[in-house]
Formats: sequence, C-alpha cells, structure tokens
Amino acid sequence: MKLKSIVVACSLLAVLPTIASADEPITFASWGGTIQDAMRKAFWEPISQKLGVSFKEDTGASLGIAGIRAQVQSGAVLWDLVDLAVPDCAAGAAEGLFEPLDYAVINTDGIDPRFANKYWIAGPWSTGSYMAWRKGLFAGDPPRTYADFWNVKKYPGRRALYDAPQETLEVAQLADGVAIDKLYPIDMDKALAKLREIKSYITIWYTGGQQQIDLVRKGEVDLLYGWSPRLDILYKEGLIDRSLDQAFLAPQCLVVPKGAKNKALAMKFIAAMLTPEVQKTIPNFTTAVPINQKVFSENMLAPERVKDMPTMPDAAGFALKNAQYWSTPGILSKAQETWDAFKQE
Repeated sequence: MKLKSIVVACSLLAVLPTIASADEPITFASWGGTIQDAMRKAFWEPISQKLGVSFKEDTGASLGIAGIRAQVQSGAVLWDLVDLAVPDCAAGAAEGLFEPLDYAVINTDGIDPRFANKYWIAGPWSTGSYMAWRKGLFAGDPPRTYADFWNVKKYPGRRALYDAPQETLEVAQLADGVAIDKLYPIDMDKALAKLREIKSYITIWYTGGQQQIDLVRKGEVDLLYGWSPRLDILYKEGLIDRSLDQAFLAPQCLVVPKGAKNKALAMKFIAAMLTPEVQKTIPNFTTAVPINQKVFSENMLAPERVKDMPTMPDAAGFALKNAQYWSTPGILSKAQETWDAFKQE
C-alpha cells in the first residue's frame, strides 16, 4: 500500500481536469476493494447522511503521495479527504502537500497524542499484517514465525510476498532474527541477502490487497504474508490458517490535500470518523482495529471481537519509527532502486 511509481503520478497529471466546481460533493480517496467497501459503510454513508451532504469516491489512495502531489502541483485538486499509510503522511507533510487540520473541529480525545499532527492525524483505524497459509496445510505443526516461512523444507509450498521494499524488507529482517524494536534503520544488504535465500520459492510477488484474496481463492499460493483487512476475510471463510505471533500493526492516517475545495467539510468528516460512537461500529464492517482507544478503555466492544484483533508490542512506537525511517529523504528512492535491481537478478 505504498507509492508505486513516479510514472503513474505523471500519467495522472495528464488526465486531471482543470478544476472542480465549488458545488461538487465531497470526494474521498481510499484503497479500493474490501477496504473501501468498509470505509463507505462505516464512515462515508452514515456521516454524509448525518451532515446532509453527498459524496463521491476514488481509489487513488493506492498512488500514495504521488497522486496528491500531482493534483497539488497542477492546481487541480480533486480529492478532499484521503487515507494513507503513515510514512506517506509524514513525507507529504514535509513537502507541504496538505492543509493544516482544524483541531477546533477535530476532537482528539482517545487518540494517541503522538499521532495528532499539524497536517495529519492517525485514522480512521489501524490495520495489521501477518503470515497465513492454506487451511489445514500444516495442521500438525504449523509455522509461527517468518523464520518458519523461510524454512522451505519443513514447510514446503508456493509462497507470495509483497512486491515492494517497504514491509518486505522488514519481514526479511524478522526472518533473519532481528527484533521488532531493532528493525530501523534497515540493513538493506542483509535483508536482500535473506530474501535471496527464498526468492526462487516465491511464486507470486503481489502488488495489491485484492490480489492477496484472489491468489488464495484461486488456489495459486500456499503461504503468504498479507494485510489483515484482506486476509481476515479468507480466515472467516475458512480458507486459511494464520499466525499473529509476529504481526505488524500500524494506523492509517487522514489528510486533506492542499487546495481541497471542501476542506471545511473534510474537517467535520474527520471529526466524526474519530468519535468513539462511530469507531465502535468498525468491527461491523471490517476487522481493522479502531484508532480511538476509548473504544477499548470504555469496553465498547464484545471481548470476543477484541480477542480476534491483531496486536503488536508497542505498536505506536513501531509505527512512528516506521514513518520516520521511510519518510527520510532519499530512503524510499534508494530502497526502490535496490529492490528493482534485486527483482532483475
């Protein structure tokens, strides 16, 4: 769920209209697929109805800050509210791509104060990532860690990993025995060396969340690392088993692109999305984890629902280190260049 290509951003610039009319409905951009379906049901539909406004959707969040950068630089901003990965929020804020958030409107009660910044705020939920495998494949002694994922003799099968340096380098380091709190800065050479051990066993390098679902449903992979909003669907369908032992958990983040036509309304939407009353409805639509901690401290969810959610020691600390590392100028471009060379080996 990361920045894919500057070429994509340039292509987007070519098709952007000159400007949106002021009376257009508020426009949201998210990730598409089941995540966007849940976003619509949990937030956009009920909140727009409550505020008495209409809305439109786009799936351009998959472009990361490249899509926002293209719009801001062209002066043709189509999106009013976008949910991104935290590193993209940090990088975009440094570039001046977002409107300042109005904290006279947005109530941060229940939100970790480290995630309420001038230009972005964590939300509307956190998502996890973990290892999974085809149901019943290793019933006697299932894999638990990424070191097990690398153990192709004990756990044979077709494997899939994310086609990007972000996340995949972290997984490789965990497989190499690096502790979660020691992941950053990433030793790219060592991580790639670890990936070379398993490269020939990777049947698919997937590029998106829906592809994870399709690969399993079509029986094309046996083991994979993937994102909880996608894999949890398969888990509920009884198609996969999973290990949460080395799960990642990180918040998404909300931004208003600089020059958004409906920025005042976007602030109201952010405020509504983060209230405990709305946050507690999230498990009705997805297995993403509510970002407002009042949902948990005030026991707004049934214990069995909480028990099924991925957790991570010091998830907030991990997310901040992740954001700081990947938003450092030059890191992502270097990692992508190295990754592209690795894929061509």
